[in-house]
Amino acid sequence: MSKTTVVYAHPYEKSFNHGILETVKAAIAAKGDELDVLDLYADGFNPVYQPQELAMFSRGEYLDPLIGRYHESLRGADRVIFIFPVWWNEAPAIVKGFFDKVMLPGFGYKVVDGAMKPVLDIAQTLVITTSEAPTELFAPYFRDYFIPMTLGTVGMRNARWLNCPGMTSGTADDRRAFLATVASLL
Repeated sequence: MSKTTVVYAHPYEKSFNHGILETVKAAIAAKGDELDVLDLYADGFNPVYQPQELAMFSRGEYLDPLIGRYHESLRGADRVIFIFPVWWNEAPAIVKGFFDKVMLPGFGYKVVDGAMKPVLDIAQTLVITTSEAPTELFAPYFRDYFIPMTLGTVGMRNARWLNCPGMTSGTADDRRAFLATVASLL
């Protein structure tokens, strides 16, 4: 049995992102695999550093107990799935804050001879996003930056990105087809 950790970042439970989350949960349950969902908004995760927290960063320490829970979930995961909307052509601030505050030195990476080296060993990573704009407009951010520079730096390997564009202009059939694609990847 493998373990999947989902990092979910959308504040509205009736969003299409929530539908994606439910599809992921059902597909993983059908396989009998272990699943842990880190729902950043529902958990009340605060992505903003406070001075006392930042003072602990270089030691890989934290104050927020959610970070310890997130560490435990990620440490045992074979696969990580991110689900979030594309806002202003990139990941929402809460996702950036997740990396800022959770991927601490000694947990997500270590510095060796001045270079960052991954500590986590996640075999498979899937990034699922939704957007209004066409996928091609922000593909460079995900393909050339987020996947290699953010995910790769902390050891989230074999990453794949899947986006559902046209959220307000797409049809119900488009959304159903996207959910079927998501389910087929799990």
